[in-house]
Amino acid sequence: MEWIDGLNNAMDYIEECMPGDVDLTELARRAACSQFHLQRMFPYLCGMTLSDYVRRRRMSLAALDLAAGKKVIDVALRYGYESPTSFARAFRDIHGVAPSEARRGARLTQQPRLAFTIQVRGEEAMEYRIEERPGMRVVGCHLEGDWGVKDAHARIAAFWEELMAEGDERIHRVLSLMDGHEPQALLGVCGDGEVLSGYLVCVATDRPAPEDMVAWEIPAATYAVFDCTGPASKATARMTHRIMTEWLPSSGYEWASRSDVEVYFGPNMTADDYRSQIWLPIERRHA
Repeated sequence: MEWIDGLNNAMDYIEECMPGDVDLTELARRAACSQFHLQRMFPYLCGMTLSDYVRRRRMSLAALDLAAGKKVIDVALRYGYESPTSFARAFRDIHGVAPSEARRGARLTQQPRLAFTIQVRGEEAMEYRIEERPGMRVVGCHLEGDWGVKDAHARIAAFWEELMAEGDERIHRVLSLMDGHEPQALLGVCGDGEVLSGYLVCVATDRPAPEDMVAWEIPAATYAVFDCTGPASKATARMTHRIMTEWLPSSGYEWASRSDVEVYFGPNMTADDYRSQIWLPIERRHA
């Protein structure tokens, strides 16, 4: 329940901030996880990015103000927009109508405040295993930047598309660094946002890192390992959603503040029978 309570505390904080800006550092503290993990898990839990939720929630409250008869320019300023034009553009993106139409009773879209609960489901069994893994050194292509500015989930997806684009040789160069260390596969490693920051497409190796790549030392950890079958992006996304919504809340474990790992076996990542794994770092939930 602590995991669920943390998410609900974070949603409470977003409401407290309205109509102002949300401090992502404080939001992550309320959620009891790193900014990186919060932004990465949010789309799997809610079907939208964290920034989308905040924007939709803000525009929902702005619509209520307009429907109550407040002037467009006053509402625009209240919700942090320097001009009615920029506010109107953001408002139309969410509601499909101009702010002036909202004042005249147009049909609007309401984004309710999110609340997280444990949902007991059992129509499809989830197989997993708990593994103690030693530390490992990985080398690969680094996606870095300020995770508080752009959403981690969307940035990682775009990074993979860039690396897998025709003519991009970086994946082949990463794979050429393998030297027999396990796991002998292409890895996607998420830093915990503190010691290791960002996302690395990499392999386990002791070979030196080329100038345009980086090396990370991933500490030993206890992992919950989940097997996935199907096109890599879809299979891992579906499994991550189930882990976050079904397995983790009722497992007796917490998502540990360590690097989590995606393991990709073989080159044809779009095949229907493609094999991949998710290694989720875990620790026992405190009573």
